[in-house]
Amino acid sequence: MFQISARAPFALTLIGCSLLSGCFGGSAEHIERASVSGTVTLDGKPLPAGNILFVPDVDASGNPLRGKAVQATITDGAYKIPAEQGPAVGNNKVQITATRKTGKFQESDGQKIEIEKQYLPAKYNASTTLKQDIAAGENTADFTLEAK
Repeated sequence: MFQISARAPFALTLIGCSLLSGCFGGSAEHIERASVSGTVTLDGKPLPAGNILFVPDVDASGNPLRGKAVQATITDGAYKIPAEQGPAVGNNKVQITATRKTGKFQESDGQKIEIEKQYLPAKYNASTTLKQDIAAGENTADFTLEAK
């Protein structure tokens, strides 16, 4: 026969609680985020207005990073995202957009709305070549764009 240690019930209780916490969402994967701020210039001048988007890319092994894309508004060439809303730590693709009014209008719900057009090259947004490695803590990421 075998003997049961006095510690066995405690160990079984601990294992049971660990398993239950997984069943009830207690072990949700934590995604590390970091703050990032910086500047965006176009042809040597601060980008007047736009948006910057950080999209989790892949890790060194080629596996996709977990996390959500995060966005910030660019005003007078500057942007800032606090850590609690920041991008995932690791490699991120970066998309920068900026639009201008075209002078043309379309009607929507009975209202005339001026059409805006993306004026940055696609290599900075739709077909981005921009990347940024985000480290734990505070990050500075400056982007120098050219219109051509």
